[in-house]
Amino acid sequence: MVFKSTVILGRVTAGTWNRLAPQARPAPEDNTHPGRVHVVQGGGGSAHPTQVLLLTDAEAAEWGVTTAPAQN
Repeated sequence: MVFKSTVILGRVTAGTWNRLAPQARPAPEDNTHPGRVHVVQGGGGSAHPTQVLLLTDAEAAEWGVTTAPAQN
């Protein structure tokens, strides 16, 4: 059985990067912009820069109950 995972890393040291996402080397340069992270999916050997929402627990809970589900 092959497990595929997603690792999301933001502002980590090279040592942490090498432990958590060794398949995606070299570690990308650090980005100091809030909400910018790198995503490594499955066994892929590359990291993709991604913008994420920075929410408190209360903001996330409010967003979760007030956001309408997507219509297909």
